[in-house]
Amino acid sequence: MSLTFVRQLGSEAGVQLNPLRDNSEIPTSGNGDQVFALMMRATRGRIDKPFKVDRGNVTRKLGKGEQIRISALNEAWVHVVEALNNGAYEAVVQRLVTSAAIIKWAVITAPTDTPAFAASHTPAVLTAVVGSGAVTSVTVVSGGKDYAGTETITVGGPGTGAVLTPVFTNGVISSVTVTTPGTGYSTAPALTCLPTAAAPVGTYLLAVKHLECFNDGIKLEIRADEKKSSGVSVANDKLTLRIKDKDGLLLYEFTGSLDPLAKDDFGGSAYLADVAAAITDALIVSVGVTGASADIEPTSDAYGYDSNGKEKWAKSSVLTCFTEGSTSYSNGDYSAARVKLNNTVYDYAYVSSGGSQSAALLGELAQLAFDTNRQLRFDVPGNLGIDAAIAFVEQLNMGASQTSHLIHAFWSPIKSSDPTGINPNGYFGVATLNIAYACLRNAQKNARGFAPKNYPIAGKEWPVRRTGMVQAYTPSSQELNSLAKAKINPVLWEVYSGGGSFVFRDSLTSALVDSSLKKLIAVADMSVSIDDAVTRYGKDVLQLPMQVALNRMGNYLTALFEGAEASGWLVPSNSPDMGGKAWRFDVRPNELRPYDNMDVSYWLRYDGTVRQIFVTQTLTR
Repeated sequence: MSLTFVRQLGSEAGVQLNPLRDNSEIPTSGNGDQVFALMMRATRGRIDKPFKVDRGNVTRKLGKGEQIRISALNEAWVHVVEALNNGAYEAVVQRLVTSAAIIKWAVITAPTDTPAFAASHTPAVLTAVVGSGAVTSVTVVSGGKDYAGTETITVGGPGTGAVLTPVFTNGVISSVTVTTPGTGYSTAPALTCLPTAAAPVGTYLLAVKHLECFNDGIKLEIRADEKKSSGVSVANDKLTLRIKDKDGLLLYEFTGSLDPLAKDDFGGSAYLADVAAAITDALIVSVGVTGASADIEPTSDAYGYDSNGKEKWAKSSVLTCFTEGSTSYSNGDYSAARVKLNNTVYDYAYVSSGGSQSAALLGELAQLAFDTNRQLRFDVPGNLGIDAAIAFVEQLNMGASQTSHLIHAFWSPIKSSDPTGINPNGYFGVATLNIAYACLRNAQKNARGFAPKNYPIAGKEWPVRRTGMVQAYTPSSQELNSLAKAKINPVLWEVYSGGGSFVFRDSLTSALVDSSLKKLIAVADMSVSIDDAVTRYGKDVLQLPMQVALNRMGNYLTALFEGAEASGWLVPSNSPDMGGKAWRFDVRPNELRPYDNMDVSYWLRYDGTVRQIFVTQTLTR
């Protein structure tokens, strides 16, 4: 026998080779501390779950942005683009949406010669006829399409009591019965009935649901290659489907069969719907017909080549398959977005407000910071004066949060050009730019894997680089003192030995303390990283024997804190309990439940930040 071993011995003599065991793996932190998250309005992007954008795909995934004068929420787009261009590796976006948003299918029907394209779920147009204050009849101006058959008609004012019952035929409202005429209708009420079928109703070739929800629409293209039998062109059930944005930029391309039993060369499914599902979850492809009726005929505009030898493609115009509905978001909309960001599989270290001034949104972001132990950086509107800026922060009551040290406020009374060129000169928030600089700093890890997080993003090393910058207000010393007491970090013009710059002038958290490390952003940066590292490693040792887990956790903490001290994060403490050390920890089984609970405690002395310098000159003789 040529093999020298077996994998599992029974009672026979022989050599058993066990599978390779890997003890070489070491904990890694990844690059999550170069990523930030936010909830924002966008003209493109998924609404069902968070998604990532980076510098290369931000426009394709979020759209081109719209002016702030249309909606204040559009400032978030400016923040994301500027941050990705200034050090942030990625942004995790949860798109804000209301219950009025509708995702439609792009539907292709295929007559023999010319395929037709349309958006699904078109509401019917209904007109009420009123007599003597009651609804006497309803005219079906347009029956709509893709009704499930269970929808009801909503009747507007000024009267009450009218009940109208629609009659459905193949997903279309064919007529409306006046079940109860109601009273008080001095004018014809508005009638609304939205179709709710899960898929297009009736016969169609293909239907595509694009879950990236482009406000500006998409285009579809289909083509079947020429297929020969005995030298004669015959119908082909294999086609190529392309999805493009409104400008013709290719988003996706799939080639597959309309036959659900089709297989590829490796025995896998070649069914077009399965091919698309295997490549992306950003859209759903539904094949509406099967058999010979699904084949693309040689006479079709989507078959083969034209007389000039060019490929023939059946192409749609721009199809609007997503309706945003409203940008008036409720507290429930913000809460739903927060829950999705909280549950995402994507890692991020910072949370941005995107320049939002909504107290409800900022409140949800503060809750997200608490739930995820991530830092929130938000903007105080730059057009506010000192008193108004302080009042803005006080009404948010961020200092009362259990994680107030994770919340950081920035006020920039500076007008500048829009970093993206979308808007005219104005006040643009800087909190997300501060996050971007932090991401850039965090990418500079040393040999032990520690970034210089003991250096806050403030001062001359991190100037705000925008064009057309003009400081609209210069606070006095007393006003700067008031800002500091309110835990607001101003962005102002400062003069240094090498000249002047617009800089982040301070680095205070929102913690309601005056003489504590908890008030320093750099300490929040470092402590969050330490907590994150410890809790992640804690998951690694879950479900291990207690003594093994205790030993591993102790070894890990020793290496972690030694590295933090060597990297300048930790310095010797003056506390008697620390014995002149920078760190100590205690890992032991829980006293009450020693068989399955482990208690991990650690005491750390972080390095501080120089915020004030007192200079004295003494003349001597």
